[in-house]
Amino acid sequence: MMKSLRVQQLNKEFENNYNNWLDKQWDIFPVCFRLKDNKWNIMISAPHSVNHLREWEILKADMLTWWLALYLSDQFNLPCIYSTSYLVWDPNYDEYENSKYKQELKKYITDNDIKFLVDLHWCRSERDFAIELWTWWDNHPNLLSNNKLLNIISDSLTNSLKSYLQHNKKDISVNNIFPASNKNTVSNFVASNFNVPALQLEINYDLRDISKTDNFNKLIQALENLIVELQEFFN
Repeated sequence: MMKSLRVQQLNKEFENNYNNWLDKQWDIFPVCFRLKDNKWNIMISAPHSVNHLREWEILKADMLTWWLALYLSDQFNLPCIYSTSYLVWDPNYDEYENSKYKQELKKYITDNDIKFLVDLHWCRSERDFAIELWTWWDNHPNLLSNNKLLNIISDSLTNSLKSYLQHNKKDISVNNIFPASNKNTVSNFVASNFNVPALQLEINYDLRDISKTDNFNKLIQALENLIVELQEFFN
């Protein structure tokens, strides 16, 4: 309960940025993100943690993905990157040349021998799944076609969220809605350009809802368990 309350407090401090037009908004490369260095070679990304612009349409933030990225970073000494202020571009959609987020990500990945990237997103609560894994269709090229890795991720989340999945009649799905096949998604960009497996996680809002403390804590525990298994796999 205390963790959930603290998250609410932190979110109030952060949410002013969701609709914040910066004075330098039309600068091609305003710095609207933070990259936190750390020692492990698994990285967390949250590109939609603030409102962002896609083809001149304002899209709402995946709120609290910034907090989740920072929490996992602090708990497991993982590097992370997340958006911090209203963006006039979309890091998960725009071309590399127009994305300071991707440019900084490229530099960090190549300089630090990153082995795996997890890209965090939310989806609507009415979706049939609790979490969907976006890997770019059936041969999973964003995971470098590593079926063993896919099974580890899927099994870990399924086991950790077993009671939630049964009670809510949801599942852990793979590529059912969108496969992260666009070359400009963060996960596709990382896998295609650096030969580093990357996964876009679409997490159901019902798990993110901090007013549902039990669900939120189950989500955090599931992601903690997943990171432990990923560390064992890559190290």
